[in-house]
Amino acid sequence: MAAAFSALVSLQNNILLVDNHPNHTFPFEKEQINSLSNNVFFLLNFMESYDNSHGSRRETAEALEMRIVCAAQVAEDVIEAHIRCGNTRPSRFLLDLHKAIQGMDYMRRKVTQRMDYIRTKTLNVRVRSGMLEPPTHSSTTAQSTPLLTSSMVGFDDFLNKLLDLLIRGPLSRRVIPIEGMGGIGKTTLAINAYKNPYIVQHFDVCLWATISQEYSIQKVLAQLLSCMRGSTTGTVGEVRERLYKSLFGLRYLIVLDDMWNLEDWDDMNVKSLFPDTNNGSRVVVTTRNADVANHLGDLVEMGFLDEDYSWHLFCQNAFAEQQGCPLELEETAKKIVARCKGLPLAIVVVGGHFRNSTMALSYWENVAQSILYSTDIDEQCLNVLSLSYRYLPAHLKPCFLLLGAFLEDEEINVKDVFKLWIAEGFIEHFDDIRFEDVAAYYLWELLMRNLIFVVMVDYMGNVLTFKVHDLVREMCQQTAKKEKFLPVFETSGTMMRERQIVINREVNSETITFDAPVRCLICNKGCYGINNLYNLKLLRTLSKVVSTLTSESIFQQVNLRYLKIYLAYIPSQVLHYLPSSISLLWNLQTLTIILPDQSKVIAPYGIWEMLQLRHIEVDTICLVDPLPVDEANELVMRNLYTLLKVENFRLSEEVCKRIPNVRQLELSYCDEVSSYYCPRNLGCLHQLQYLSLKFDGNSKWREFAMSLTFPSCLRELRLFSCGVDWEELTMMVGSLPHLEKLSLLQNSVIGSVWTPVEGKFCHLKILTIDGCGDLVCWNADNSHFPVLKYLYLRDLCKLIEFPSSLGEIATLEQIELRFCSASSTISAMRTLVEQEELANESLQLSVYFRGDEETMESFKNEIREEGLTSSTNLSLRLLSS
Repeated sequence: MAAAFSALVSLQNNILLVDNHPNHTFPFEKEQINSLSNNVFFLLNFMESYDNSHGSRRETAEALEMRIVCAAQVAEDVIEAHIRCGNTRPSRFLLDLHKAIQGMDYMRRKVTQRMDYIRTKTLNVRVRSGMLEPPTHSSTTAQSTPLLTSSMVGFDDFLNKLLDLLIRGPLSRRVIPIEGMGGIGKTTLAINAYKNPYIVQHFDVCLWATISQEYSIQKVLAQLLSCMRGSTTGTVGEVRERLYKSLFGLRYLIVLDDMWNLEDWDDMNVKSLFPDTNNGSRVVVTTRNADVANHLGDLVEMGFLDEDYSWHLFCQNAFAEQQGCPLELEETAKKIVARCKGLPLAIVVVGGHFRNSTMALSYWENVAQSILYSTDIDEQCLNVLSLSYRYLPAHLKPCFLLLGAFLEDEEINVKDVFKLWIAEGFIEHFDDIRFEDVAAYYLWELLMRNLIFVVMVDYMGNVLTFKVHDLVREMCQQTAKKEKFLPVFETSGTMMRERQIVINREVNSETITFDAPVRCLICNKGCYGINNLYNLKLLRTLSKVVSTLTSESIFQQVNLRYLKIYLAYIPSQVLHYLPSSISLLWNLQTLTIILPDQSKVIAPYGIWEMLQLRHIEVDTICLVDPLPVDEANELVMRNLYTLLKVENFRLSEEVCKRIPNVRQLELSYCDEVSSYYCPRNLGCLHQLQYLSLKFDGNSKWREFAMSLTFPSCLRELRLFSCGVDWEELTMMVGSLPHLEKLSLLQNSVIGSVWTPVEGKFCHLKILTIDGCGDLVCWNADNSHFPVLKYLYLRDLCKLIEFPSSLGEIATLEQIELRFCSASSTISAMRTLVEQEELANESLQLSVYFRGDEETMESFKNEIREEGLTSSTNLSLRLLSS
């Protein structure tokens, strides 16, 4: 049970924090802490080894787990209540702690008795029949998995039909519905068509928007315009008109994913949104509602996979690292696949589960018996998917269930998930390993089980964002509700004894009862009555509430670990001051403040005393200088890894001592240039991997930028408006031994000629040059950027020619030119053709233009004369801005 494991890990982390409290002393003896720690460690080991029990033993296990939850929560409440109250009632604290320790001792004895009973029973069974006990799941060793978004086993006929409907047929705008139940593969089919090279080449522009049950025309319009890099500001009517004008005259493909009802379709008023200019434009709509599909036109109706395709898809996922299904497992495996009823999502998830399991026949037979029959296909699918949760290792269960806190179809940021997992105490402590690294491994395990699917990765292959399929999310929420782990409130109701709460609706001030034991409060919609926080005395996660920085109810939550607030707009107020009482939040790990435009937050000195802070993300924040470090009691923020959007940050020796392990740093400088900011000390940050530097001009900050000393560990660098020339840039950063990504933005570099130096930028994989409009000649070849993979050029209107020798870089995969000169664009196309003639089929070129359809046709005529339009690796797009 997720609640039991998370309660134990959370208690363990609380015990570890006791010695770090800056203001309070705890009147217990070392023996008491050791006793509590040993019991927690023992019970955690029990949960890891015992969690996969099922059948008749499952009910007994669940009852035992609930008692473990209660004992752990009692002990945690005692510690956190004392932290809140301070040293005012030590005698009461000692009495309560003694009772809590006795409760944990009792649970250890009960668990020991249960383990002895199971061992005896298992031994007798093995002696009689030779059966093996289903072993504990070990960590996965698979290195790759076919993602849900690319696995199209058995769908060739559907894909060919869809491609035919998209390319052929009438020239009038055509709506093509894809219909089928949840998990059948509608979105997968649409994605495969959307990314097909012939489709990309055939249409001038391809746009995607996800509708879902939470339909909002504003969100749909924003998604579509974002694909075109268009502005999404203004009223709905203004944005609709902007989209219509942007699409007019273009042959477009628009995918509207997950349309739930006809009312949403009618509200969009497609005729006034997507112009019909008789050029073969298409609109694809995926839906599980047959009425919607039948209303829209000729449909692609997706059915279940047949027996052969189901088996092939299962083997692809379950035996990715093997030659196929072992013969001794085949009969049982085919029974399991048959119970998935041909539903691709169920097959993929169950296959992902078995990829991480033992190959023992007894284990597979036990799992097969665990799938219950049902006449309702949605319930049947949920029952199949529930296996993926039941057999998760104990440490993954709370992490997985917390994903139910995110909205349907939400693109989930990995870093946000990690922060929540850590704040809630779900991540185990290991010596010399960061919590974030453990969390990344947990996420990878969920990915290997196909419980999540990747949306975006970075250049190193690390997951940036992911999604949870709506059926998996539904299973997640049902399980969390059943286990009383994470209730999600979609409709009105009173919250009384819940410890974790997610609110997906408008909230009244009376909704949460007085003195409720709430630890986690996530508001996805509406605005929680912030004054009620006085009653939530043990709150440690507070996410997505609207407030002001003068609300004292927030800064009295001394147990708070995670704080994400949207700052309320106050007319004419630009500066917002964090109160000095913020230092009372001694255990705060994440501070995120979303500000109104042009606003700034001024932080007090006390922020330097918050030693548990891991992430400060405020746009924009000003930090005062810290006082000198007391050698006898150093106030060093060793856990601070992220510090974003700091304005005029003074990198004094004192500051650098305070943040020795910072890894991500975003700095901006404005007003007067001064050596007061100590630019040379930047090199003292020996763990820094990501750095963004932004200046308010392109000339006066040049010498300041040149005096910066960059740390050798730097992997990613973004520069804005520093005004150095190309030779100076090479001197500044060309020799950094680990630099892999360089973004030169908005006049960060000036000058008309860049002649790189061989031996520099030896590890650079991604290069972006955006808005450095003076560049005319770029004398680069393959020796200057030997391992470059991605090259992005934007707004280089004076660049005469694209360096053709760059095409010879063996690692180069993608070139993108956006709003560059016609001559440089044509020379880049010529480079692509030359590489294809040399059998280099991996290089892709994307070109984006501003203007109208006439401009696009004129350019197409020009490149036809050059014979440069035949490549399938070339994509031409026209954007409105």
